[in-house]
Amino acid sequence: MMTTEQSRQFILEYIGAISKDKSEAVLDKYIADPELKGHVLFFESGLPNYQLIPQDIIADGNKVTIRFLLEGEHKGDLFGIAATGRKVNIEGIIIYEVENNQIINHWMHADANSLMQQISNVEANSHS
Repeated sequence: MMTTEQSRQFILEYIGAISKDKSEAVLDKYIADPELKGHVLFFESGLPNYQLIPQDIIADGNKVTIRFLLEGEHKGDLFGIAATGRKVNIEGIIIYEVENNQIINHWMHADANSLMQQISNVEANSHS
């Protein structure tokens, strides 16, 4: 069983690692949750080299909560929307569950409406 501090440090190490490299090898080292791997790869395909920037970190036992800012550039297809080259900034929260130096589960909420407005070809508030 990992301590609260070990869990916190592991998640910080994970975020640092995926900020540099989101390859299968790196993801497999940190993630045992197939859904989380899928999320990372999905967003990497649409926002290559995106950064997950922790704003707050709260750890309790084997659960670590990160309030984050995701920054990237829309250079690939995302939710069926072709690349626009627009910069994207979205806020969200992820709770990671850690066991044996792997993320075994996660719960995520991100500002999907803001993301869609930022990558959409329709400008927000353009009602003429």
